[in-house]
Amino acid sequence: MSIRFYTHFHKDFPFNFDSSWVKACYAGGTGAYEWHPPSEKGPFVNVTVDSEILKYKHYYFKATEEEFLRAIGQQVTDLYVANLSFEMPQYVGVGSYRRYLYILDAENNPHEKVVMPANEESVKYLTSDEQKEAALKLLETSDVIINRARTINISIEEQYLQSQPPEYWNLFKQAIVQVNPMYEKHMSWFTTPGHNTISYEGVYIMRKDLYQNLVREYFQIMEYIWFHCSNTYPTTQTTSEPLPWRYPGFLNERFVPFFIFANSLQKTEVPLVFLG
Repeated sequence: MSIRFYTHFHKDFPFNFDSSWVKACYAGGTGAYEWHPPSEKGPFVNVTVDSEILKYKHYYFKATEEEFLRAIGQQVTDLYVANLSFEMPQYVGVGSYRRYLYILDAENNPHEKVVMPANEESVKYLTSDEQKEAALKLLETSDVIINRARTINISIEEQYLQSQPPEYWNLFKQAIVQVNPMYEKHMSWFTTPGHNTISYEGVYIMRKDLYQNLVREYFQIMEYIWFHCSNTYPTTQTTSEPLPWRYPGFLNERFVPFFIFANSLQKTEVPLVFLG
């Protein structure tokens, strides 16, 4: 079995460029003043090149290309990885520059989240070949490895709406059923009151074919939202969220665990590592 993990950068941050299986990515612009790599310390994969992401730019006609790419965020890398063909390994993972999975010896760590120093020593440990082998061992009996779920005392919908505008959420739920009508019977996952568990922050490794289905459905959902919403790039704060244009990432954060649930995937949960 083979595995590759892609981590999305938008700023300079410690990384292990010698890792055999974890690669650093960034979304570079296409114009004369393109968004350059976050640093010159090592090779970065420009996930805008040879990607389908710019076909969605027309929905953001009021935003610059750089604003559009920032708004989509890590999902630019997600789409790039989903469209890799012969180079694509059997398992792929995605995350952001300061979030990783605590895979090696995870069964002996009971925590939901582990904080480690933001330095190259930490990253070398988290991106080592030993971590890769531990992940492959877990994937022998799992479809996906994801960061541990947390328990919340309200519904997933209520938690989202505590800080985010309702327009994009309501369209999100409509779009899910439009894209895949089989999901309709699972929609109560979002609205069940009381104790709920969900893996926020979306760091995961998944079987290639499942990952491609997830990303394809997510962007179909986003197209529905972009087509029907009043403003694809909102900049005026109307809730406690100071950057309302970040909604694509917040919705993805909920869609990934929903996709795992609705498709009855076998998952292994491990602690989330936050470098800070």
